[in-house]
Amino acid sequence: MNQIHSASQPARVLVVDDHPNTANMLARAIAQLGPKVEVVSATSGRQALDCVKDGAVDILITDMIMPEMTGLELIEELQKHPAGRPTFSFLVTAYDVPGLKITARRLNVKEVLLKPIHPQRICQIVSSALDEMDRAKPSSEDLGTQKRFNILIADDKPDNITLLSRYIESEGLGYITARDGLETLEKVRSQCPDLVLLDINMPYKDGFEVLQEVRADPATQHIPVIILTAARLDAAEIQYGLNLGADDYVTKPFDRRELLARIRTKLRVKEAEDVIRRRNRELNLLPEIGRALSARLNIEELTTILLKRTAETLGAMLGYVIIFGSGKIYQKVYRLSAAAPTSAEGEKYSLPDGLLEAINSNPHGLIVDDISKDPLWQGTTDQLSRSAVVVPMFGSNHLLGILVLTNEQPNYFNLEHLLLLQAITSQASIGVENAQLYASLQREQQHLSAVLRNAADAILLFDATGCLSLINPAGEKLFTDYEAKLGKQLTVGAGYDSFLQLIDQARLSNASFSGEVAWPDKRVFSASITPVQEGGYVAVLHDVSRFKELEKVKDEFIAIASHDLKNPIAAISGFSQLLKQAGPLNEMQNDFVQRIQKASSNMSELVQNIVDLARIDLGAETKKDQVGLSDLLRELADEFKPQAQVKKHSLTIEEIESEVRVAGDAQQLRQALRNLIGNAIKYTPDGGVITLSLKLEANRAHISVRDTGYGIPPSEIPHVFDRFYRVQNNGHDHIEGNGLGLAIVKSIIEQHGGQVALESEAGKGSCFSVLLPLMQQSTVPVHELNCSNPGSGHDFRQLDNDEKSGFHISMESTK
Repeated sequence: MNQIHSASQPARVLVVDDHPNTANMLARAIAQLGPKVEVVSATSGRQALDCVKDGAVDILITDMIMPEMTGLELIEELQKHPAGRPTFSFLVTAYDVPGLKITARRLNVKEVLLKPIHPQRICQIVSSALDEMDRAKPSSEDLGTQKRFNILIADDKPDNITLLSRYIESEGLGYITARDGLETLEKVRSQCPDLVLLDINMPYKDGFEVLQEVRADPATQHIPVIILTAARLDAAEIQYGLNLGADDYVTKPFDRRELLARIRTKLRVKEAEDVIRRRNRELNLLPEIGRALSARLNIEELTTILLKRTAETLGAMLGYVIIFGSGKIYQKVYRLSAAAPTSAEGEKYSLPDGLLEAINSNPHGLIVDDISKDPLWQGTTDQLSRSAVVVPMFGSNHLLGILVLTNEQPNYFNLEHLLLLQAITSQASIGVENAQLYASLQREQQHLSAVLRNAADAILLFDATGCLSLINPAGEKLFTDYEAKLGKQLTVGAGYDSFLQLIDQARLSNASFSGEVAWPDKRVFSASITPVQEGGYVAVLHDVSRFKELEKVKDEFIAIASHDLKNPIAAISGFSQLLKQAGPLNEMQNDFVQRIQKASSNMSELVQNIVDLARIDLGAETKKDQVGLSDLLRELADEFKPQAQVKKHSLTIEEIESEVRVAGDAQQLRQALRNLIGNAIKYTPDGGVITLSLKLEANRAHISVRDTGYGIPPSEIPHVFDRFYRVQNNGHDHIEGNGLGLAIVKSIIEQHGGQVALESEAGKGSCFSVLLPLMQQSTVPVHELNCSNPGSGHDFRQLDNDEKSGFHISMESTK
């Protein structure tokens, strides 16, 4: 309820403006009214609430746009004050936007005042409010009872005032009067009339002086002025008056109908200009709302501000926003009642079922003049709303949400409301997208943080200068005797030089780099260094110490076991051969001896293969002798001719380059090629063709072994170089083998910095291709390697994805 003001006590006036100079200026002006007022000023809504803790105020004058709390929100808070709400509240704003006065009236605001406002007018408003309080008039009056236009008649002759007032009343216009220049200026500033009829010859200040001051004041310079005089009829004086800013110059005696026509014309012009000024103020409102929206990255805060500002600005009874995104629908309702606005957290608003479809058909928005008569809105639960405006919120390429405002009056919303809402929601859409992106970024950061915290591998991020910018808990545990500090480089000589060297290699090559790093505590890590787009690089270290130990134990066991197996196998083979010398054998005994000799031969070959692989795995140093591949290939062709003839194969050298030399171990290379040629003969049926070739290609020697044998199914090709692997279910399981021959080929070629590839098609044959760097050249990327096997389209470029490793294998079945 309103507080009771006592005439014996001064009325308490609270002035609130976020500009201290403005608040102080208005407070000083009101204080000039004397001891009947007690003036308090504040520069924010929070400060204003602190000022009234000990007692309520009688008159509140507050700015609309302020940080943290708007003027309407302050009025709402003061209406809940335990000592009583203000008797009169005045809202000062620079934005004469549609609906603001209606919103203010719901909160019992006495009047909405437009900036700029003269201190003299504030004093007059406060004085009138005090008079009303003394007369115990109602706290607010219907602002709509005033006449549409108010005209100031300024003339020192009472007869002239009487005559002009009668004319103006006959047109349905209101009027006020002034009898001298000073009174005219006071009423222009305090009451802002819609038009001034100004006489020239008046006491204290003549009409020209009054006109000059009116045009010099930003608060009054827009008011139209018609000079009406019988004394200044000279053309020069008429020109002078018009130059000072008079909108018209009428001399006495005048024709009544002509004068009234001129007045109506000026009022029409002013009305149109007022619309333009109001729209300019609306445009000035958009940056304010835009700044408030862009400062929020939380959907809850953003939608609250959006609903409050739009509902208050347009005089809506209810505001509703729905935001789509990330599989969720966010809803918020803001209801502005006569008592106080509320933001109901759990409140839901029932939207019409066909609204989304209607919005898709009308992407600019909808105005519903009467909800009760619109088929789209039938069945909604809101019984108070009579009209509505709906505006979609579009993102860069999709619908973000919908904003709905309703009013209790039919035909309330118009095109101006819709256009203003479109401008506001366009800014709100940017804010919503930013908020959604920010929320998505936060989720990704949380996921990344969880991954980094729980990753078993050490992860370190370095910036472009080599300084450590991120390290996960596993990475911190690596440095047991050294503190790795963010923003600092790792110190050289602290035991981590091999890691630093690997980082330098990645930085210099500007490419991903991997290798093994020995740690001061004897652990071994597999390190992967990868550049990042923003500059710098990320290092991932995986502890492989245990695997290294197991691998070493395995290799040593295989080497020892294989060596120890050679002696008994040799004894078995030797004694089986001596059996024939001990005496004659019958047919069955001869068969048993042959079986023993064949089995021991196979076992010996298997043991030898195991020993060879173990030697390679243990890192036995490879010789770097000069090896002539042309001669080596010819020797192998001669060596395998007897075996080929047994199966009636055609073994030929199709193409061979002379003087092709590589650096390596001749015995190992011979073994690798022997395995390939031997397999070609073994897995090619009688009467087949085996073709060998040697040519130069991209500074490398290209050796191919092609056959017309059984071929390999596509599903088996990726595994043929695995140890102990043999192609299954191909109908040729009777052919003996231990699955180590191709594994040895791969290991030997890898040790020599080369590459091997396979193309095969079941039923048509296979082509094994080997690339070795020439002796005078280092290993370079292979651009293309195609065997001439019919139907093959294999591109060897895909084999060189990891040149640094020295070996990469790609196998693809021909189609």
